[in-house]
Amino acid sequence: MLKTIKSLMLIVALAGCAAMPWTDTRQSALRQEAEYLAGLVGKNKISKVQAADRLNIKRINLIGPNPYDNEVFAYYRHLAEERDRKRIDQSEAQSLMRKKLAEVRTRYRQDPGKPGKTPVFTNFLMELYGLPPL
Repeated sequence: MLKTIKSLMLIVALAGCAAMPWTDTRQSALRQEAEYLAGLVGKNKISKVQAADRLNIKRINLIGPNPYDNEVFAYYRHLAEERDRKRIDQSEAQSLMRKKLAEVRTRYRQDPGKPGKTPVFTNFLMELYGLPPL
């Protein structure tokens, strides 16, 4: 399972630091979709950007829009584009995503008007990076 998660993150520009327990069924559904898409990317059937877009469809269907998730996904997709264009490598993508997640965490904790929906996609990435949820 850890190998699958790591392969997924390599393929879609994010390598997880460790497999964490998945407590939210929506996060589990995102993980399953991401693993499936990683297999398609690994077989060169779709690009990293196409995988990101399909993961976003799953995110919206499962969770709906959320300002924090929307922002994090947009950056996630941007990094996938940069990886597809070979402008950055896996290590740089990981570092940039980690910085983005830290920035979002800081803002989320200070936001008195948090949206009603939990940022599930953001928490999904937090767990993949071995970070505590928002």
